[in-house]
Amino acid sequence: MGRWIYYTKKLAHRWDSETNGEPITLALDAMGGDRGAVANLEGAMLAVADQPNMRIKLVGRKDELEKALGKTFLPEEVEIVHAEDAFGMDEQATMALRKPNCSIMKSVDLLLEKEAQGFVSMGNTGAVVATSLVRLGRLEGVERPALMTLFPTMEGLPTVVLDIGANIDCRPEQLLTFAEMGSMYAAEVLDRKRPTVGLLSNGQEVTKGNALVKAAHELLRDSNLNFVGNVEGGDMIHGVVDVLVADGFVGNILLKFTEANMGFIKRIANKGRRKNLFSMAGGVLMSGGFKKVMREFDYAEYGGAPLLGVNGNVIIGHGKSTALAISNALSLAYVMVSARIDRKIESYMKLKRSEIANKNTGDGVEPARKDTD
Repeated sequence: MGRWIYYTKKLAHRWDSETNGEPITLALDAMGGDRGAVANLEGAMLAVADQPNMRIKLVGRKDELEKALGKTFLPEEVEIVHAEDAFGMDEQATMALRKPNCSIMKSVDLLLEKEAQGFVSMGNTGAVVATSLVRLGRLEGVERPALMTLFPTMEGLPTVVLDIGANIDCRPEQLLTFAEMGSMYAAEVLDRKRPTVGLLSNGQEVTKGNALVKAAHELLRDSNLNFVGNVEGGDMIHGVVDVLVADGFVGNILLKFTEANMGFIKRIANKGRRKNLFSMAGGVLMSGGFKKVMREFDYAEYGGAPLLGVNGNVIIGHGKSTALAISNALSLAYVMVSARIDRKIESYMKLKRSEIANKNTGDGVEPARKDTD
């Protein structure tokens, strides 16, 4: 078991003990991802085997799911909910809203109808974001939601990074909101005390960065967050902050480069290991440690990315997800529901808006003049 799998499941068990063992129901888009029904079915069965209080509604074509199931017994914790259509990975995201019978729409509707408390999909990211935004809506005070992930660090504790792709063009105020949501997640779910927040930039100096970064830096500096300043990309792996903020364009490039880089390192290592007998012998001795390092960057280890800021608990996973990755995504959704992270973000944003309104009202009231006559 990799460290992130252990980390996710440890959190799930911790929250399980704090929710009085009440069952939590999650909707799983059974048609999402490159591996389709089989991987989603297997992932669901792995998840409920590990979390006895988890219930899963598998949303997808019933005939395909029953065929994938074969003669295997479907546990009572897993229920199939029929959805006639699937949504392709290459389809335009907004088209999902015109497919009311697709598995993504059906899953989101289960949240709306309170038949599920969380939604997990390995399908089309844009479609899940668009459907969640339109059907669930945003939390009060959140202009745009953000996709969040955990990045491994040399210090052993992951860094919360957002946004990793939900928003391409952002305003400074939106980056501040991302930082607030990420800080809330780090505190409430990861149990970080007053989490430190950094802003991804091309230099640590205040003068570095584009116009967006410079303006966001000022807002973060003046906020009540534990903002420590700009962070360079190379410093991220050293765990210098608990939360790292970027716009979705930069964050997504960072995520995909990291994933591709790990694959590149693996291929180079394997190629070098086959050069001669000495390299092969050394490779055998190092293989255990190398595999451990590679697991740190494997998307299967952390399962998926929470979509913070929508009115519900939504997890979006990698299109290539295996059953193990899907199981971990379900565990992550279980943690979010148990921690009530969506409600805590909403409460924080309401309090913030109230404080701003009171401050503005106070600033606008002139003190009464004393009568000197």
